[in-house]
Amino acid sequence: MKKQIKWIVCLVMLTACRSFSALCPADCCTDPDKPQTQSVCSSASAAVEQILDRMHKSAQSLISLQADLEYLFIQDPELLEARTTRKGTLYYSKGADKSNLRISFQTVQQDQEEPQARPEHYLFDGIWLTKIDNALETVDLYQKAPTDKPVGVFDFISHNFPMVGFTDPKKLETEFVISVSDVPAEPNQPQHLILKVRPDSIYKDDYTKIEVWVNQKNWLPQRLTAVSVQGDFYDLKWLHLRINKQIPQEIFNLEIPAHFRKNTHPLEQK
Repeated sequence: MKKQIKWIVCLVMLTACRSFSALCPADCCTDPDKPQTQSVCSSASAAVEQILDRMHKSAQSLISLQADLEYLFIQDPELLEARTTRKGTLYYSKGADKSNLRISFQTVQQDQEEPQARPEHYLFDGIWLTKIDNALETVDLYQKAPTDKPVGVFDFISHNFPMVGFTDPKKLETEFVISVSDVPAEPNQPQHLILKVRPDSIYKDDYTKIEVWVNQKNWLPQRLTAVSVQGDFYDLKWLHLRINKQIPQEIFNLEIPAHFRKNTHPLEQK
């Protein structure tokens, strides 16, 4: 449950990336012993700064987002290669005093079988993280903030899954070697960012590499992949983005059937 939530909520987090100041050209970072001329590295660094500036401006203007989701998980690709694909929709809205998140998966597909309907919803309103599983007829509610002190969606995510854009850049640089691949010549081709976990990173027991593809038209991520230390592969895509379009509040107020079993987990006292 915890691992799955981390991956689901990081979709939204990466959509609002703010700063990649630890980034550097791929050749200069990933192979520090490889001879590089100063002009080549300087040119690549300038290109990276341009990407970051555009991402920052795009993130600052993000008020709402709706997108179609595809989430692929491959367990032990070299041996089992058990594939699970989920598809659904993401909704995000930011108001004056609170923000809301809803991720609703509608189908699941195992390996090459036909997709099956299996609704599963995740909601966060600043206080409660709610998971609704229609197949199991259960609702799990996790309190993440005091009732009088709601937190923003991105603040919540940053505390539960420190990642690019919501982690102090200096700290991020100590955890990852971050690079950007060659800048694509065509504007319809995404920018490709690579994060390799350092040997002494706090993430060394979880992941070996994370990659992000950034759309050059809206300067928001469109794909995220990661490889765990066990060799499992995660692939997250969000498609057909509807940016800053009005989302009715009713979208974030799902009616829960009365017969669903509820499990409530109050805020942990520190």
